[in-house]
Amino acid sequence: MKCKVFVAILCIVIVSGCAKNNEKAPQVPPAGDTTRVVDSAAQTVPLQHEKLLSYEESQGALLYGKYCAVCHGEQGKGDGFNAYNLDPHPRDFSDSTYMKALSDDQVLRTISGGGRSVNKSPLMPAYGWTLSKQQIRYVMAYIRTFEYQ
Repeated sequence: MKCKVFVAILCIVIVSGCAKNNEKAPQVPPAGDTTRVVDSAAQTVPLQHEKLLSYEESQGALLYGKYCAVCHGEQGKGDGFNAYNLDPHPRDFSDSTYMKALSDDQVLRTISGGGRSVNKSPLMPAYGWTLSKQQIRYVMAYIRTFEYQ
């Protein structure tokens, strides 16, 4: 009896593993057909920036997405999810005139010590305890890419 149950279960497993896949195969248009077949898996998400990011900038992009984008926005325009709850609103990093006037040291001090450390909004948190000096440099490198958008 145990042997028959085992054989029945084994047959079910084998048959279910060999069952035909219900996914549709890509359709190939007939010869001479001018319509386009679009494969959604082949479509790519457009890049945020036109230029390719360096290693430092790409590391900064990851950190920026985790810590900064919620207020400063994904495009650095100061329009993140929390921006509307803050007064004053977060800095717009795409304002190239303002950002070019800031030295790297000023940007690093602002990220490390928060807004209060540079006589700006105390709502900007200090990340000097959260991020290493190298990580703060990565974030700065990524923020600098917004100047050229």
